[in-house]
Amino acid sequence: MKTEHIVWIAVSLIILFIVWKTVEPLITPIIFALTVAYILHPLHERLAKNLDTKKSAILLSALMTLLLIGFIFGIVLWFRDVTRSLVIYINEALNWFLSLNLPPDIGQSAAILIERVSEKMSEYLLNYTLSIPKLLLQAVVFIAVFYGILVHSRALSEELYALLPEERRDLGVELIEKGKETLNAILRTWLMLSIFKGFLLTLGFYVFGVTNLSGAIAAGILCIILELLPVIGGWIVWIAGAIYLSTQGNIFAGIMLSVYGVILISPGPDITIRPKLVAEGAKINPALALVGIFGGIMGFGIKGLIIGPVALGLLSTLLEEWKEQKREG
Repeated sequence: MKTEHIVWIAVSLIILFIVWKTVEPLITPIIFALTVAYILHPLHERLAKNLDTKKSAILLSALMTLLLIGFIFGIVLWFRDVTRSLVIYINEALNWFLSLNLPPDIGQSAAILIERVSEKMSEYLLNYTLSIPKLLLQAVVFIAVFYGILVHSRALSEELYALLPEERRDLGVELIEKGKETLNAILRTWLMLSIFKGFLLTLGFYVFGVTNLSGAIAAGILCIILELLPVIGGWIVWIAGAIYLSTQGNIFAGIMLSVYGVILISPGPDITIRPKLVAEGAKINPALALVGIFGGIMGFGIKGLIIGPVALGLLSTLLEEWKEQKREG
Protein backbone atom coordinates (compact mmCIF):
# COMPACT_ATOMS: atom_id res chain seq x y z
CA MET A 1 0.00 0.00 0.00
CA LYS A 2 1.35 3.42 -0.93
CA THR A 3 2.42 5.81 1.81
CA GLU A 4 -0.03 8.41 0.51
CA HIS A 5 -2.95 5.99 0.95
CA ILE A 6 -1.85 5.17 4.49
CA VAL A 7 -1.68 8.88 5.36
CA TRP A 8 -5.15 9.56 3.95
CA ILE A 9 -6.62 6.57 5.80
CA ALA A 10 -5.04 7.80 9.05
CA VAL A 11 -6.33 11.35 8.49
CA SER A 12 -9.81 10.02 7.70
CA LEU A 13 -9.86 7.89 10.86
CA ILE A 14 -8.75 10.86 12.97
CA ILE A 15 -11.48 13.06 11.47
CA LEU A 16 -14.10 10.35 12.05
CA PHE A 17 -12.97 9.97 15.66
CA ILE A 18 -13.18 13.72 16.28
CA VAL A 19 -16.60 13.90 14.63
CA TRP A 20 -17.86 10.99 16.74
CA LYS A 21 -16.60 12.55 20.00
CA THR A 22 -18.32 15.79 18.97
CA VAL A 23 -21.64 14.14 18.13
CA GLU A 24 -21.66 11.48 20.88
CA PRO A 25 -23.09 13.70 23.68
CA LEU A 26 -25.94 14.67 21.36
CA ILE A 27 -26.57 11.30 19.73
CA THR A 28 -29.81 10.71 21.67
CA PRO A 29 -31.72 13.79 20.41
CA ILE A 30 -30.33 13.19 16.91
CA ILE A 31 -31.62 9.60 16.84
CA PHE A 32 -35.04 10.61 18.17
CA ALA A 33 -35.23 13.54 15.74
CA LEU A 34 -34.51 11.19 12.84
CA THR A 35 -37.11 8.75 14.16
CA VAL A 36 -39.88 11.32 14.65
CA ALA A 37 -39.09 12.95 11.29
CA TYR A 38 -39.38 9.55 9.60
CA ILE A 39 -42.69 8.82 11.32
CA LEU A 40 -44.17 12.22 10.44
CA HIS A 41 -42.74 12.41 6.93
CA PRO A 42 -45.97 11.21 5.22
CA LEU A 43 -47.87 13.97 7.06
CA HIS A 44 -45.18 16.46 6.04
CA GLU A 45 -45.59 15.49 2.38
CA ARG A 46 -49.37 15.97 2.56
CA LEU A 47 -48.97 19.38 4.18
CA ALA A 48 -46.33 20.38 1.65
CA LYS A 49 -48.88 19.95 -1.15
CA ASN A 50 -51.00 22.76 0.31
CA LEU A 51 -48.14 24.72 1.86
CA ASP A 52 -44.59 24.70 0.58
CA THR A 53 -41.93 22.41 2.05
CA LYS A 54 -40.42 24.98 4.40
CA LYS A 55 -43.77 26.15 5.79
CA SER A 56 -44.80 22.55 6.44
CA ALA A 57 -41.49 21.86 8.22
CA ILE A 58 -41.84 25.06 10.28
CA LEU A 59 -45.40 24.14 11.30
CA LEU A 60 -44.45 20.62 12.40
CA SER A 61 -41.31 21.91 14.15
CA ALA A 62 -43.41 24.46 16.06
CA LEU A 63 -45.79 21.72 17.20
CA MET A 64 -42.85 19.55 18.29
CA THR A 65 -41.40 22.52 20.18
CA LEU A 66 -44.63 22.94 22.14
CA LEU A 67 -44.68 19.23 22.95
CA LEU A 68 -41.05 19.35 24.09
CA ILE A 69 -41.71 22.36 26.33
CA GLY A 70 -44.61 20.49 27.91
CA PHE A 71 -42.45 17.39 28.30
CA ILE A 72 -39.60 19.29 29.97
CA PHE A 73 -41.90 21.08 32.41
CA GLY A 74 -43.62 17.76 33.05
CA ILE A 75 -40.32 16.18 34.00
CA VAL A 76 -39.54 19.06 36.38
CA LEU A 77 -42.97 19.07 38.05
CA TRP A 78 -43.95 15.41 38.12
CA PHE A 79 -40.80 13.33 37.83
CA ARG A 80 -40.58 12.14 41.43
CA ASP A 81 -44.26 11.27 41.70
CA VAL A 82 -44.27 9.58 38.29
CA THR A 83 -41.18 7.54 39.13
CA ARG A 84 -42.59 6.50 42.50
CA SER A 85 -45.90 5.47 40.94
CA LEU A 86 -44.17 3.68 38.08
CA VAL A 87 -42.02 1.65 40.48
CA ILE A 88 -45.13 0.67 42.45
CA TYR A 89 -47.01 -0.35 39.28
CA ILE A 90 -44.07 -2.34 37.92
CA ASN A 91 -43.57 -4.15 41.23
CA GLU A 92 -47.26 -5.03 41.40
CA ALA A 93 -47.29 -6.19 37.78
CA LEU A 94 -44.11 -8.20 38.36
CA ASN A 95 -45.53 -9.85 41.48
CA TRP A 96 -48.69 -10.76 39.56
CA PHE A 97 -46.68 -12.14 36.64
CA LEU A 98 -44.44 -14.18 38.91
CA SER A 99 -47.49 -15.54 40.76
CA LEU A 100 -48.49 -17.41 37.60
CA ASN A 101 -47.49 -21.03 37.26
CA LEU A 102 -44.49 -20.35 35.05
CA PRO A 103 -41.48 -22.62 34.62
CA PRO A 104 -38.74 -21.52 37.07
CA ASP A 105 -36.29 -20.51 34.35
CA ILE A 106 -38.84 -18.35 32.51
CA GLY A 107 -40.04 -16.66 35.68
CA GLN A 108 -36.52 -15.89 36.86
CA SER A 109 -35.47 -14.56 33.46
CA ALA A 110 -38.58 -12.35 33.22
CA ALA A 111 -37.96 -10.95 36.71
CA ILE A 112 -34.35 -10.05 35.91
CA LEU A 113 -35.33 -8.55 32.54
CA ILE A 114 -38.09 -6.31 33.90
CA GLU A 115 -35.96 -5.23 36.86
CA ARG A 116 -33.01 -4.29 34.64
CA VAL A 117 -35.19 -2.32 32.23
CA SER A 118 -36.92 -0.48 35.08
CA GLU A 119 -33.60 0.44 36.67
CA LYS A 120 -32.15 1.60 33.35
CA MET A 121 -35.12 3.84 32.51
CA SER A 122 -35.24 5.34 36.01
CA GLU A 123 -31.50 6.01 35.94
CA TYR A 124 -31.74 7.65 32.53
CA LEU A 125 -34.65 9.90 33.52
CA LEU A 126 -32.94 10.83 36.79
CA ASN A 127 -29.76 11.91 34.99
CA TYR A 128 -31.74 14.24 32.75
CA THR A 129 -33.93 15.58 35.53
CA LEU A 130 -30.84 16.61 37.47
CA SER A 131 -29.56 18.49 34.43
CA ILE A 132 -32.38 20.59 32.99
CA PRO A 133 -29.98 22.87 31.02
CA LYS A 134 -28.62 19.76 29.29
CA LEU A 135 -32.17 18.68 28.53
CA LEU A 136 -32.94 22.10 27.03
CA LEU A 137 -29.79 21.92 24.88
CA GLN A 138 -30.78 18.51 23.58
CA ALA A 139 -34.28 19.81 22.84
CA VAL A 140 -32.75 22.55 20.68
CA VAL A 141 -30.65 19.96 18.84
CA PHE A 142 -33.74 17.77 18.38
CA ILE A 143 -35.75 20.60 16.78
CA ALA A 144 -32.85 21.68 14.56
CA VAL A 145 -32.24 18.14 13.25
CA PHE A 146 -35.99 17.47 12.93
CA TYR A 147 -36.49 20.62 10.84
CA GLY A 148 -33.42 19.95 8.70
CA ILE A 149 -34.49 16.39 7.91
CA LEU A 150 -37.98 17.49 6.83
CA VAL A 151 -36.73 20.36 4.67
CA HIS A 152 -34.00 18.33 2.95
CA SER A 153 -35.69 14.90 2.95
CA ARG A 154 -35.75 14.58 -0.84
CA ALA A 155 -32.13 15.66 -1.23
CA LEU A 156 -31.03 13.25 1.50
CA SER A 157 -32.92 10.40 -0.17
CA GLU A 158 -31.26 11.16 -3.49
CA GLU A 159 -27.83 11.28 -1.83
CA LEU A 160 -28.45 7.92 -0.21
CA TYR A 161 -29.22 6.26 -3.53
CA ALA A 162 -26.30 8.10 -5.19
CA LEU A 163 -23.88 6.52 -2.70
CA LEU A 164 -24.78 3.02 -3.89
CA PRO A 165 -21.99 1.39 -5.92
CA GLU A 166 -22.72 0.73 -9.58
CA GLU A 167 -21.89 -2.95 -9.19
CA ARG A 168 -24.93 -4.74 -7.73
CA ARG A 169 -26.82 -1.46 -7.47
CA ASP A 170 -30.05 -3.44 -7.73
CA LEU A 171 -29.15 -5.29 -4.54
CA GLY A 172 -28.47 -2.01 -2.72
CA VAL A 173 -31.81 -0.57 -3.83
CA GLU A 174 -33.62 -3.70 -2.70
CA LEU A 175 -31.93 -3.59 0.69
CA ILE A 176 -32.94 0.05 1.16
CA GLU A 177 -36.56 -0.70 0.23
CA LYS A 178 -36.74 -3.67 2.58
CA GLY A 179 -35.09 -1.56 5.24
CA LYS A 180 -37.86 1.01 4.80
CA GLU A 181 -40.47 -1.72 5.22
CA THR A 182 -38.80 -2.83 8.43
CA LEU A 183 -38.70 0.73 9.75
CA ASN A 184 -42.38 1.17 8.87
CA ALA A 185 -43.29 -1.96 10.80
CA ILE A 186 -41.22 -1.01 13.84
CA LEU A 187 -41.76 2.75 14.01
CA ARG A 188 -45.02 3.63 12.28
CA THR A 189 -46.92 0.53 13.33
CA TRP A 190 -45.59 -1.07 16.47
CA LEU A 191 -43.99 1.68 18.57
CA MET A 192 -46.33 4.46 17.44
CA LEU A 193 -49.46 2.45 18.24
CA SER A 194 -48.06 1.41 21.64
CA ILE A 195 -47.22 5.02 22.54
CA PHE A 196 -50.68 6.17 21.39
CA LYS A 197 -52.30 3.52 23.61
CA GLY A 198 -50.17 4.71 26.53
CA PHE A 199 -51.37 8.28 25.98
CA LEU A 200 -55.02 7.17 25.86
CA LEU A 201 -54.63 5.11 29.02
CA THR A 202 -53.06 8.09 30.81
CA LEU A 203 -56.02 10.22 29.75
CA GLY A 204 -58.52 7.55 30.83
CA PHE A 205 -56.96 7.03 34.27
CA TYR A 206 -56.99 10.76 34.94
CA VAL A 207 -60.49 11.48 33.60
CA PHE A 208 -62.15 8.56 35.40
CA GLY A 209 -60.36 9.36 38.66
CA VAL A 210 -58.29 6.23 39.08
CA THR A 211 -55.29 8.26 40.25
CA ASN A 212 -53.74 11.71 40.06
CA LEU A 213 -51.92 13.02 36.99
CA SER A 214 -48.52 11.65 38.04
CA GLY A 215 -49.98 8.21 38.65
CA ALA A 216 -51.86 8.35 35.33
CA ILE A 217 -48.62 9.18 33.47
CA ALA A 218 -46.87 6.28 35.20
CA ALA A 219 -49.74 3.96 34.23
CA GLY A 220 -49.42 5.14 30.62
CA ILE A 221 -45.69 4.36 30.64
CA LEU A 222 -46.42 0.90 32.04
CA CYS A 223 -49.05 0.39 29.34
CA ILE A 224 -46.45 1.17 26.65
CA ILE A 225 -44.00 -1.31 28.19
CA LEU A 226 -46.65 -4.06 28.35
CA GLU A 227 -47.79 -3.34 24.78
CA LEU A 228 -44.24 -4.06 23.61
CA LEU A 229 -44.44 -7.57 25.07
CA PRO A 230 -45.89 -10.47 23.05
CA VAL A 231 -49.37 -11.65 24.24
CA ILE A 232 -49.35 -9.35 27.28
CA GLY A 233 -50.77 -5.92 26.57
CA GLY A 234 -52.23 -2.70 27.94
CA TRP A 235 -55.49 -4.46 28.80
CA ILE A 236 -53.90 -5.56 32.07
CA VAL A 237 -53.52 -1.94 33.19
CA TRP A 238 -57.05 -0.75 32.38
CA ILE A 239 -58.55 -3.91 33.92
CA ALA A 240 -56.58 -3.22 37.13
CA GLY A 241 -57.87 0.37 37.08
CA ALA A 242 -61.47 -0.75 36.56
CA ILE A 243 -61.21 -3.27 39.42
CA TYR A 244 -59.73 -0.58 41.68
CA LEU A 245 -62.63 1.81 40.95
CA SER A 246 -65.18 -0.94 41.60
CA THR A 247 -63.61 -1.87 44.93
CA GLN A 248 -63.73 1.80 45.92
CA GLY A 249 -67.50 1.81 45.35
CA ASN A 250 -67.41 3.73 42.07
CA ILE A 251 -68.89 0.91 39.98
CA PHE A 252 -70.22 3.19 37.21
CA ALA A 253 -66.75 4.73 36.64
CA GLY A 254 -65.28 1.22 36.60
CA ILE A 255 -67.74 0.14 33.89
CA MET A 256 -67.09 3.27 31.84
CA LEU A 257 -63.31 2.76 32.10
CA SER A 258 -63.79 -0.84 30.96
CA VAL A 259 -65.74 0.28 27.89
CA TYR A 260 -63.13 2.97 27.23
CA GLY A 261 -60.31 0.43 27.58
CA VAL A 262 -61.90 -2.19 25.33
CA ILE A 263 -62.63 0.29 22.53
CA LEU A 264 -59.56 2.55 22.61
CA ILE A 265 -56.73 0.61 24.27
CA SER A 266 -57.00 -3.16 23.93
CA PRO A 267 -58.29 -5.19 22.15
CA GLY A 268 -60.22 -2.62 20.05
CA PRO A 269 -57.24 -1.03 18.19
CA ASP A 270 -55.64 -4.48 17.75
CA ILE A 271 -58.70 -5.64 15.82
CA THR A 272 -59.43 -2.47 13.84
CA ILE A 273 -56.29 -0.32 13.45
CA ARG A 274 -53.31 -2.65 13.75
CA PRO A 275 -54.24 -4.95 10.80
CA LYS A 276 -54.52 -1.92 8.50
CA LEU A 277 -51.18 -0.54 9.65
CA VAL A 278 -49.46 -3.90 9.30
CA ALA A 279 -50.95 -4.33 5.82
CA GLU A 280 -49.24 -1.11 4.74
CA GLY A 281 -45.83 -2.14 6.11
CA ALA A 282 -43.76 -5.20 6.79
CA LYS A 283 -44.61 -7.68 9.50
CA ILE A 284 -42.02 -8.03 12.23
CA ASN A 285 -41.30 -11.03 14.40
CA PRO A 286 -42.54 -10.15 17.93
CA ALA A 287 -39.66 -12.03 19.57
CA LEU A 288 -37.13 -10.14 17.42
CA ALA A 289 -38.72 -6.80 18.30
CA LEU A 290 -38.87 -7.74 21.99
CA VAL A 291 -35.16 -8.61 22.13
CA GLY A 292 -34.34 -5.47 20.16
CA ILE A 293 -36.24 -3.12 22.46
CA PHE A 294 -35.21 -4.47 25.85
CA GLY A 295 -31.68 -5.35 24.74
CA GLY A 296 -31.37 -1.90 23.19
CA ILE A 297 -32.48 -0.17 26.40
CA MET A 298 -29.99 -2.19 28.45
CA GLY A 299 -27.16 -1.53 26.02
CA PHE A 300 -27.77 2.07 24.95
CA GLY A 301 -30.22 3.58 27.44
CA ILE A 302 -33.50 5.12 26.27
CA LYS A 303 -32.18 5.63 22.72
CA GLY A 304 -31.87 1.84 22.53
CA LEU A 305 -35.65 1.78 22.27
CA ILE A 306 -35.08 2.84 18.66
CA ILE A 307 -31.57 1.49 17.96
CA GLY A 308 -32.23 -2.08 19.13
CA PRO A 309 -35.28 -3.13 17.10
CA VAL A 310 -34.20 -1.16 14.03
CA ALA A 311 -30.73 -2.74 14.08
CA LEU A 312 -32.12 -6.26 14.47
CA GLY A 313 -34.74 -5.60 11.82
CA LEU A 314 -32.13 -4.44 9.33
CA LEU A 315 -29.88 -7.39 10.23
CA SER A 316 -32.78 -9.72 9.52
CA THR A 317 -33.28 -8.01 6.16
CA LEU A 318 -29.60 -8.42 5.31
CA LEU A 319 -29.67 -12.11 6.23
CA GLU A 320 -32.77 -12.70 4.09
CA GLU A 321 -31.11 -10.98 1.13
CA TRP A 322 -27.91 -12.97 1.65
CA LYS A 323 -29.84 -16.26 1.70
CA GLU A 324 -31.75 -15.24 -1.44
CA GLN A 325 -28.49 -14.38 -3.23
CA LYS A 326 -27.04 -17.77 -2.19
CA ARG A 327 -30.06 -19.56 -3.63
CA GLU A 328 -29.88 -17.62 -6.89
CA GLY A 329 -26.12 -18.19 -7.12
